[in-house]
Amino acid sequence: MATMGLNMASQVAASNAESAAVQHSNAGKLKQHKRDVEAWKVEANLDNVQYLNDVQEQDHQQDRTYQAMLDQWSSDDLQLKNIFSKNDFEIEDAIIAMHEGGYAGEQTGKTAGRLAAKSAKEAGYRKSRAIHNKMMAEREVNMRKGQAFKEASDRSRDLYMDVAFAPVHGRMPHKPHLDQEPSKAGLFLGLAKSGLQGYTDFKANRPGKVTKD
Repeated sequence: MATMGLNMASQVAASNAESAAVQHSNAGKLKQHKRDVEAWKVEANLDNVQYLNDVQEQDHQQDRTYQAMLDQWSSDDLQLKNIFSKNDFEIEDAIIAMHEGGYAGEQTGKTAGRLAAKSAKEAGYRKSRAIHNKMMAEREVNMRKGQAFKEASDRSRDLYMDVAFAPVHGRMPHKPHLDQEPSKAGLFLGLAKSGLQGYTDFKANRPGKVTKD
């Protein structure tokens, strides 16, 4: 009977030890999963904060890009005005010179006509050159404006594409697969066998009845 008791106690202890090992393993997995989830949350939060900072910086750079284009346009407009003003004075000087050169004094006839035609021709040439300069300057300024607009548009698009997509954090770590504790059926079967074996041994070892002759 003592042996049976020891066997049964040993089986119970072994079963409890197996269950404890599984519980300890599962507890470790759950703790690690909790740490993984916390790390995932921290990293996701940092990514979100960085993204918001990038968006704000992008807005600031967009404003600077637009202002730089306007400044360039203003500079080009001022340069064009100076060119127009200079050539307007050239036209005025040409007109004055034409009238002064066309005055023939006491000369008459062909000489006077020839002097007047010469002055008019020179004035026309100077006015034509001044107008041509104004047209070319305006065309050049418009080209520079177009180029500045294209560069600003490309820069603006690049800035937008840098923050066009919010960060993707991926899936949160999955809950780990926990090990199943060993079934108690084996323990109960083992105890039953030990009990039966103990009972069988007990009966086998009992002294037989003494019979009278």
